[in-house]
Amino acid sequence: MEATANNSLSLTGGNVVQDLKDEHNRIGVEKKSTSDLLLSMLVYKLCTFSLLVDLAPKIIHLAEMVHLTPPVYWVVRKTFFAQFCGGETAEDCIGTMKSLGNGGIGSILDLSIEVDLDESDLDSQTPEEIRSRFNKSADNIAGQISTCIATASHMAKSFAAIKVTAMGSPFLLQQISNTLTVLESRFRAMDQDKDGKVTKDEFKQLVKMLPSPLQNHDSMDAVVDQLFKEADKDKDGRVDWVDFACTVSLNRDETRALFTIENADQDVATVIPGLSTEDLDDYKRLLTRMEKLCDQAETTRTRLMIDAEQSYFQPAIDNVALHLQEHYNHTPHADGPLIFNTYQMYLKDALGRLQQDYTRAQRNNYVLAAKLVRGAYMVSERRRAIELGLEDPICDGIEATHVSYNAGVDFMLGEMTKEEKKDDTQSMKSSPVVLFVASHNKDSVIRTCERMQDLKVSPQSELVMFGQLMGMCDQISYTLGQHGYGIYKYVPYGPIHHVIPYLIRRAQENSSVLGGVAVERNLLWEELKTRFTASRAQIKGVPVVPTGPATAM
Repeated sequence: MEATANNSLSLTGGNVVQDLKDEHNRIGVEKKSTSDLLLSMLVYKLCTFSLLVDLAPKIIHLAEMVHLTPPVYWVVRKTFFAQFCGGETAEDCIGTMKSLGNGGIGSILDLSIEVDLDESDLDSQTPEEIRSRFNKSADNIAGQISTCIATASHMAKSFAAIKVTAMGSPFLLQQISNTLTVLESRFRAMDQDKDGKVTKDEFKQLVKMLPSPLQNHDSMDAVVDQLFKEADKDKDGRVDWVDFACTVSLNRDETRALFTIENADQDVATVIPGLSTEDLDDYKRLLTRMEKLCDQAETTRTRLMIDAEQSYFQPAIDNVALHLQEHYNHTPHADGPLIFNTYQMYLKDALGRLQQDYTRAQRNNYVLAAKLVRGAYMVSERRRAIELGLEDPICDGIEATHVSYNAGVDFMLGEMTKEEKKDDTQSMKSSPVVLFVASHNKDSVIRTCERMQDLKVSPQSELVMFGQLMGMCDQISYTLGQHGYGIYKYVPYGPIHHVIPYLIRRAQENSSVLGGVAVERNLLWEELKTRFTASRAQIKGVPVVPTGPATAM
């Protein structure tokens, strides 16, 4: 009878806050093997050595230069890789996914291959060779992600993660991001009365800033008239940025040509930077790759998580994600939206973009599915800003980041529970938004659970889900799983030489987190002491009294 009552309380989420706050709650460690506990202790300890973490990229680079990668990779494989990754192939991860499922935790299978800007090995290649190389690589990785989706589909309600930088050339994504950023900036400048809208004349001036081949043709005015008519949905003679961006878009076959430059001299002369015909063809190929993967995911009922990446790629990534959400999140169904986009709330503009994307989703009748993270590229972003003399894109201090993150959660919960949008069942079929709280910050998780209870958002509805990375914050993950919340672990995998950047970032960006989680390390130590004491007592034949509370599954 007592067990039934406890289970009932768990399924309502009533005691989740108490269990999350319990610093002696060993639910995340009690079912691990002793060797896994020792591994976690070692890795957590290594992450507290900031000098080692800072030097790790240089050590690995030096090892590659002097051909000593086998011993270095062996050490990485036995420590950080074993702690934070599910294996080298998707099939390797199946056992991990099943083990997590037994604890009430779902999986986000993540082929951890990403691409950054590196021109050092492109100097000797022609533009045609570079394009061919990136397209061939993207086609290959798309095939691997297809395998990732197929593997994830073996477990109900799983996700597969996608990094858009692997789906095309990073240089192309940077160009597109630059074009989109300048276009929005020009729109804001054109809005002279600062009401967020432009008139038809201002709209025409903006379109004529694009490097369209039609600029010197009489048909340009007719094109602008038609576009304004499409964008002015409420027929008030004014258009805001959301409707402008939806209408004059690289994602539309009808308007993509407006961004075309015919030669390099033309690009220099235009107000808004354009793209070559070859670049636009490559972008179309990127969209086609993504759409094929989405079709597969829809067929297999496997949700897709589009990861956030560096800020100089993000406008292009968001452009792709919003395009996919508009096409695949418009039909409500029991499993919820198919495409989730990621917002790094440590960026100063993150909350504004989240709110703007919600407006876009409402106007185009699809569900905004948003994963909120604090951010994973702080070190590289700030270094780049200093080197290029740019404004730091990241919030000024951790408290400002907390404020931004909490504001994002509150905004999504607020839209989810507005009276005019709320129905009695409160299900995936009715909500305009779905929120994924991806955080290792226990205060953020507790705060979200408390807000859910206040707003009467059921954990079982999965309108709000939670996520952590494999190998981190297991106490949070398993506690949420026990209480019936939608909780998921990122399970990265890939050949070790591809996963190295991910592992370095886990150490770099989370060293302060890992160094500060004394509670997590104490739980590991308490569990190890309990097992050691029990082992000695068993040898001596003495009954054992547990030294500390351990929460049962």
